[in-house]
Amino acid sequence: VREVSVYLEKVLDELVLEFDCVKERRGMGLMQGLELVSQVPVGTVVNRCIEQGLIVISAGGNVLRMVPPLVISKKNVDEMAAKLREALKN
Repeated sequence: VREVSVYLEKVLDELVLEFDCVKERRGMGLMQGLELVSQVPVGTVVNRCIEQGLIVISAGGNVLRMVPPLVISKKNVDEMAAKLREALKN
């Protein structure tokens, strides 16, 4: 779990650098969130993720929250990141 959580944090930090609409990554271990800028409706991003089969929820008005299962693998993190990228592009 520790190894994958470090990898997850790294991948999410890369998304923060890649997208101007993402302010910062928040969280500890596998419980993570991405704070979006106020102009981006988090509900829209949540719906786009769900359409791709990625279950995420919002926390507050502008945070996209992810709480993957403890058995998540690096391959699963990569798949999640690809789906997040697609949702954030639009």
